Amino acid sequence: MKIDKKRKIVIVDSFSKVDKVLKFDGFSLIIGIGCEIGDIYADEILVGKSCKLGNVSCSRIVLGAFCSFESIHANDVRLLNSCKGKKIIGKVVKIGENCRVSEISADLLEMTGASRIDKINANKIRCVDSI
Repeated sequence: MKIDKKRKIVIVDSFSKVDKVLKFDGFSLIIGIGCEIGDIYADEILVGKSCKLGNVSCSRIVLGAFCSFESIHANDVRLLNSCKGKKIIGKVVKIGENCRVSEISADLLEMTGASRIDKINANKIRCVDSI
């Protein structure tokens, strides 16, 4: 794990396993591919593909393809293709193809392609056809 205090960036190397809670207020967190991380608290989180996350709380998160998570609380959530998780609470949630999420609460939900969502609570839903 590398920390750049000047630019306020934390980088987690690929294929790392972190059992502890990561709490970096005011920092951006960049996570490499294939990582397993417990709970995360940060400003902005960028996650590589095939990562496993616990509970996440941030202002903005982008999850790479084939990631899994327990819950996400964020203003802006973006899931790339084939992500799996239990719960998302956010203002703007954008989901790629083939994702599986148990519950989503959002002001705006934008879905691309076919995904499986068990429970939706959203003010606006936009479905974008993928080509």
